[in-house]
Amino acid sequence: MYTTLILDLGDVLFHWSPVTQTAVLPQDLKKMVSSSIWSEYERGYFSEERCCEKLGRAFNYSAIDVRDAMGGARSSFQLDQSMYTAICELQKAYNLQVVIMSNISAADYIFVRNLFPPKTIFDNVFISGTIGMRKPDVQFFSHVLERINADPHRTIFVDDKVINVMSAQSLGIKALVCKNTPDTIQELRSTLDHSVKLQEQIMYTGTKGVSFLVAEAESFEKDWSQVQILELDTTYMTTVEHIPTFNPT
Repeated sequence: MYTTLILDLGDVLFHWSPVTQTAVLPQDLKKMVSSSIWSEYERGYFSEERCCEKLGRAFNYSAIDVRDAMGGARSSFQLDQSMYTAICELQKAYNLQVVIMSNISAADYIFVRNLFPPKTIFDNVFISGTIGMRKPDVQFFSHVLERINADPHRTIFVDDKVINVMSAQSLGIKALVCKNTPDTIQELRSTLDHSVKLQEQIMYTGTKGVSFLVAEAESFEKDWSQVQILELDTTYMTTVEHIPTFNPT
């Protein structure tokens, strides 16, 4: 059964617009935040002022224009209330540890943090601006899992970028691509419900073996010396407990 839910911020829990009342064109601002310069900035390699200077030179704008565009983008930050409410409900219903893992500068996170209620539901927050790592780096995922003491096979990750989802999946995490809020909420509910039902279907059939009856898997038996109780979902088989060798007399 899943115990941890890791969420991205941008385009999952909040949304923003590249359209600003500045000299920087929306398409150029999108390119800026997808550039290698921005990636380094999000890792905390240099200050916001230095970032504006670098982006200005790279995209033929003044540093002031870039700074104003960044300010305009921040003013557009808006919490996805439907997603936040749904996460609150899922956390209570399934007793989940809810964690933020986001590619975002320390400065931008201050603005995003103010979007949430004073008492948030998040158990931990990991941002690239303070960690010095950035998705899709597998090391970032490993770092977060270690810090929160989470089993990847009992963890769900939600992000709007396929490359980040694939990186999470490489570690055994159940990862979902957020395409829109309603579908993502439904997929989360279905995944969690399915996990609970599968756990309830585990049945013991005797003293010399264990049969696991699963909706999408065939029943199978193993000798006590090899037995492990497995939690299955449609993608992964996760060891949750090892039963030591037992020789009945």
